[in-house]
Amino acid sequence: MTINNGTLQVPGANIHYKVRGAGPIILLVHGGGGDADKFHHIANHLANRYTVVTYDRRGHSRSNLANQIEDYRVETHSDDAHSLLAKITNKPAYVFGSSSGAVIGLDLCIRHPEQVHVMIPHEPILLQLLHGNELKQAEQFMEDLKKNHRSEVIKLMSRLETDEQSKAVLTKRLLGNSTYFTEYEIQGILNYTLDFEALKTVFTSSPMKVLPAGGSASRELFPYRCANALAEQLKTELVEFPGNHTGYTIYHKEFSERLHDMLEKEKKHTC
Repeated sequence: MTINNGTLQVPGANIHYKVRGAGPIILLVHGGGGDADKFHHIANHLANRYTVVTYDRRGHSRSNLANQIEDYRVETHSDDAHSLLAKITNKPAYVFGSSSGAVIGLDLCIRHPEQVHVMIPHEPILLQLLHGNELKQAEQFMEDLKKNHRSEVIKLMSRLETDEQSKAVLTKRLLGNSTYFTEYEIQGILNYTLDFEALKTVFTSSPMKVLPAGGSASRELFPYRCANALAEQLKTELVEFPGNHTGYTIYHKEFSERLHDMLEKEKKHTC
């Protein structure tokens, strides 16, 4: 399979992206600490039906920042997604976002609804939707992540079977991503408030569809609760995918089939 790599200049950053496959365009937006490679397997599965676009969000891996300490803003990352889609197509695209990537996708829906045909926010980190113990769980998770992110990356890399040079390069990249996430992105997520009224207006007044999703193995965890609360806000049903918060990295074949089935169902509804 041919994967075409590109670089897009945006204000304050260079965005590294990959395009593979043929058919309707689907943009995959990764969460904090990840990059385009998080979607490698699922993108390969989808590429026989779709033109799959993946990218490193600014501050992650190969998408370098002009200012290494710029404040994280959801709107800035949403602008990057807007610019990338505008470079690739002039038609509405499918968008799948995971975790903080799902929040970026929702912001894109509000500010550039003409670019989105169907948005699937998979476990969006929207703490404004949480209360009581669920909110405490989320806040504690964020605090623990700030303390433990380096050890978690090193633990992950210790299980990777590859040569030492490749492992060292990847470890450096992932540590850079997790550092950016914990030092800048977490606070930006906490500071962001999604404009639900604006999202509802777009959702009810345009052909665009928003289909909140959660992992079947994470029903008791706060990211799933965020997705469920979003579905309630939009008066639509929550769609379940295999696995947990990052189920697409483990159950990639089943995950991609589920995603394709959802999009096919929406296509039939609009025909």
